[in-house]
Amino acid sequence: MPLPPDSSASRSDHRLILPWIVVPALVCALMAGLIAAQDLNTGLFLTWNAAASRWLPPTLWAGITNFGATLGAFCLIALALARKPHWVAATLLAAPFAGVFAQGLKYTYAEPRPAAVLDPDSFTVVGLALRTDSFPSGHSTTAFVVAGVVALYSLRSGRSWPALLVLAAAALVSFSRIAVGAHWPLDIFTGAAGGWLCGAIGTALATRWRFWERARGVRTMAMILTLIAVAFAFEDVGYPEGLWAQYLLVACGLLGAAHALLRLKGRSAP
Repeated sequence: MPLPPDSSASRSDHRLILPWIVVPALVCALMAGLIAAQDLNTGLFLTWNAAASRWLPPTLWAGITNFGATLGAFCLIALALARKPHWVAATLLAAPFAGVFAQGLKYTYAEPRPAAVLDPDSFTVVGLALRTDSFPSGHSTTAFVVAGVVALYSLRSGRSWPALLVLAAAALVSFSRIAVGAHWPLDIFTGAAGGWLCGAIGTALATRWRFWERARGVRTMAMILTLIAVAFAFEDVGYPEGLWAQYLLVACGLLGAAHALLRLKGRSAP
């Protein structure tokens, strides 16, 4: 993906960032291919689901998985609106591509989830037992969209540690989909690969369509994020054990939008 027109990054910087666009998506895609080719889906799911139930309690896994809910992820990225509006813009622009990717595959394949195939006593389910439209994981797609946006912009500013941090966070959210019994490993790796590439697309579009540089653009995004936060407050995400995270994310969305608007008001004050 091209760098911003006004970026001081050199061709060597571009070559440094390009592998960050390709490699994470390629690794996830190769893992998905290996799981499918070797028929590892069920064995890995049961092993990882059992391990997750020993590592953390259901309340934490439910909360972590809520961070991958589409509206929840927007609430989280809202915290960056005041100082990093391009992060929010890129996430918003990536959303339609991620939606087409995830929902298109779900509609095309309509794969059953673990709860529809396995003995319910053989694994742990947290929250609502979902049964249909397993492939790919929408939560994984969403988590890696946000991770891709934050990572690529951080790399453009010369910092690699945020990229590693958000990759780890997105991986944890994706793994939580197995921990709560909602998705197969194939689902999460496919969702991660697609989400990362959609994040790169959003970043490229925000580079060209720079509405986030204008006060009107920031205000519009603040209003959108406020509506998203309100909607998420009333959404039944199917994980009552994770309500603490849902309400935390709603607060993040409202505070992020309000902070951005107050900062704009302060700049325009005489």
